[in-house]
Amino acid sequence: MKKILSIFFAAVVLLVACKKNTSENTPTNPSISSIVPAVAQANQIVAINGKRFSKNAAENIVKFAGVRAEVISATETELKVKVPVNGSTGNVTITINNHTSKGPVFTYGVAGNDPVEYEYVTSTYAGSATAGNTYGPLLEAQFSTLEGVALDESTGDLILADRGNQIIKRIRKNGTLVEFVAGVKGAGTVNGAVDVAKFNNPYKVAVDKFGNIFTVDNGGARIRKIDIATNLVSTFAGPTGATVTTGFIDGPSTTARFNVPIDAVVDNEGFVYVADANNSAIRKISPDGTVTTLAGAGPSQNGLVDGTWPNVRLNRPSGICLDKDGMLLVADRYNNAIRKIDRHTGKTTTIAGTGTAGFKDDEALKATFNHPFGIHADKHNNIYVTELNNNAVRMITPEGRVVTIGGNGTLGFAEGKPGVSQFYNPTDVTVDEDGNIFIADMSNNRIRKIVKVPKI
Repeated sequence: MKKILSIFFAAVVLLVACKKNTSENTPTNPSISSIVPAVAQANQIVAINGKRFSKNAAENIVKFAGVRAEVISATETELKVKVPVNGSTGNVTITINNHTSKGPVFTYGVAGNDPVEYEYVTSTYAGSATAGNTYGPLLEAQFSTLEGVALDESTGDLILADRGNQIIKRIRKNGTLVEFVAGVKGAGTVNGAVDVAKFNNPYKVAVDKFGNIFTVDNGGARIRKIDIATNLVSTFAGPTGATVTTGFIDGPSTTARFNVPIDAVVDNEGFVYVADANNSAIRKISPDGTVTTLAGAGPSQNGLVDGTWPNVRLNRPSGICLDKDGMLLVADRYNNAIRKIDRHTGKTTTIAGTGTAGFKDDEALKATFNHPFGIHADKHNNIYVTELNNNAVRMITPEGRVVTIGGNGTLGFAEGKPGVSQFYNPTDVTVDEDGNIFIADMSNNRIRKIVKVPKI
């Protein structure tokens, strides 16, 4: 009997010890994983993401380089915090119940070497928010699943791909009206005069130096051209008939095949470059319509691999542009990365993103994205990226830092500064000569505008 009792007590002691060890190994400290945006101004609202926060906002003591900040709202994984006025660049700390943890570095102002601090302010440029198809005054016009926006550098006009209406539209430089360019409402593949032509889900648009418009006819798996001089629509590359045939075939215009093309850009020599999403490839179309593959290897060859063709791998690229040096920049959507491609050799490198989904401002190759979808580079080589899953607009500075300039990581509609402004599936972005940033805010049925203003 004594032997049995001894075994029983030993088991109890062992069980208690195991529970004690388990309890001791369970983390209790709060943990900060990211601050969005990581560069902001005093009094701006930022999101601090992490673990083991108190749901009671007052119990979370957040300090910016030692200066306490006001916590606006709190969940176990996210705090909305007002940047303190007297803080300075440095680590952010959080203390809960005497448990303190140090988080990432937060920067006051805007990354870069500008002597003046700037802030980015979002407003609505066009669209009434109601889905429909009306022209006229900017804020009264209606769009439906507005997908693409591009700058016509020959005029300064904005060209819009109103995908849900299957129509291409225009806003003239400094204009006050939304105007018709081409297309009849209702999906189809009809070439001819702009007022009888039909498109099949035009996702995005590109404009050449003469003002001719190339539409990426996603549903038709082809690239269409709107000749501004003749007001005629034709098929530039891909099948010419009404039947939609997808594939991954290089060659002459009419025999080449695409698979869910999403975006395009045109260089000064007239070559068109296409983000062919489901082929995970970048295609190059010569002025005579001949199609070749510049980077990527087809629908079953997804990956994040730099190098030269045929070894390069991408994963559903959905945005493409040219920087001021003539290099192609690609929003590599499913890789959550930004790639740079030499348009002559196809040499590909990753310039931003870790390949893992997230929402973190940082040095370019440490920052994280979540389904980057649209991309544009301005004349200073600032790169602007719209993100579907973060509902945000990010900027990659020439110095190589990622900064959030619009949106706060949650979908919605709100004007104002980063951390306050909200977007709902921003799909495309372009920048005019004056540095105004225009975003196709698809699910809000609006064109949004971001301007950079000096901090007061």
